Amino acid sequence: MARNSQDSKSEILNAALDVIRRSGAQGLTIDAVAEESGFSKGGVLYNFPTKDALITGMVEFLARQFETEVAFVRKRHLSSPCPTLSAMIDVTEGWLHDRRDVAQAMLATKADRPDLSEPFIGVKSRLKAAIAAEVTEAGRAWAIWSALEGLHFSEAHCVSVFSEEERAQVFADLRQRLDEVSK
Repeated sequence: MARNSQDSKSEILNAALDVIRRSGAQGLTIDAVAEESGFSKGGVLYNFPTKDALITGMVEFLARQFETEVAFVRKRHLSSPCPTLSAMIDVTEGWLHDRRDVAQAMLATKADRPDLSEPFIGVKSRLKAAIAAEVTEAGRAWAIWSALEGLHFSEAHCVSVFSEEERAQVFADLRQRLDEVSK
């Protein structure tokens, strides 16, 4: 059965993320991704002609995944004062638990490539507009979002001092504060 181009790219990107999880950014090579994905080196290079193209593809892939997850989880929070921010809390909590190592590795690859922020800037701009449309007191919403960003960046920079239990308490408090944000 032949793979379509988008499926092939997704398989390769997932394999690249697995390589990063296991070996860190320094372990990300075309050969390692080929081995992990089951594609030939030529197959990986056909989809991503350079390591930079692969890294760019991973960042874009992660940004799309985050936005897609927020949209999906948002449907469960339609009764919330701010469904989009409620979903962002849930998704961020999950990503910090399950994908912390990816954030740390991606940070290492970003040092030489500041343009890698662009896919996430686009996602965040769309989320910001959605949140602004859902609340009347945006300042409270931005404060909650800033806390989420702080948690994420402290994990990515390996400077978090919170235990899993303490981080869970922070997320519980953010959810409580969100209940105070009303339209």
